[in-house]
Amino acid sequence: MLELNSSIPLYEQLMNAIRSDIDSGIFKAGEKMPTEMELEEQYKVSRITVRRAIKELCDEEILVKKQGKGTFVLQNLAPIPLAGNVGFHDFFESRGIKVHSRLVEKKIVRVKKSIAEDLKITADDDVLYLRRILFTGDEPKMVDLNYIPLKLYPMLYEKVDGDFSLFRILKNEYGAESYQQYKVLKVKAADPQMAEELNVKPGSPLFDMYKVSYMLNGTPMHVSISYIGGENASYVIAGDENNSKFYSGFNWKE
Repeated sequence: MLELNSSIPLYEQLMNAIRSDIDSGIFKAGEKMPTEMELEEQYKVSRITVRRAIKELCDEEILVKKQGKGTFVLQNLAPIPLAGNVGFHDFFESRGIKVHSRLVEKKIVRVKKSIAEDLKITADDDVLYLRRILFTGDEPKMVDLNYIPLKLYPMLYEKVDGDFSLFRILKNEYGAESYQQYKVLKVKAADPQMAEELNVKPGSPLFDMYKVSYMLNGTPMHVSISYIGGENASYVIAGDENNSKFYSGFNWKE
């Protein structure tokens, strides 16, 4: 409860209370904050005090306002290393960010020639196609399309369902670990389906990343095509994964 007779202004007390609630996990990174009215009732302060505290926390890049959506706890948007080999779940969970995935589509397909060549398979080989939406907090972060040669992973079709980490399943169930990755990064406009899945406007810029993952012996593990909203994503190109700057968050602004 805030102290009315304290020498510390109420808006600063409220800022400290919200910071504490974020640190303790009551308000989680990427999740929507209570409304101004709800904060007013919860902390027994005026709307003016709430608005001042929210504005200051937004200026400090602890919270962020999204037009038409509300106020959210700003995620610690650690730059995603283009040269890294860590999975989506492991990368964000190691930074205290809650993640989950939703499986949109799963089927066995034949792939086009270019993907078959990258996977070093024939055009007649069975390939598991997955389309998933990956979330950080409550926000959709990425639409991920996976092409996985089933001859390397028997019964994989039955193992992938609901919320799962493909990186962990391949490693733990099949001993397949990514040693090296080949990536191509482009920018494309969101089509209507991707706009709906990523909660952005059609035509919004998306990162479009094509990736081939390889085992230590050079065998291609799978091909992934990822579409990431450009507003809340940054990538780092670095040659040394042990460099502290490689994994430390930074905020670059014009």
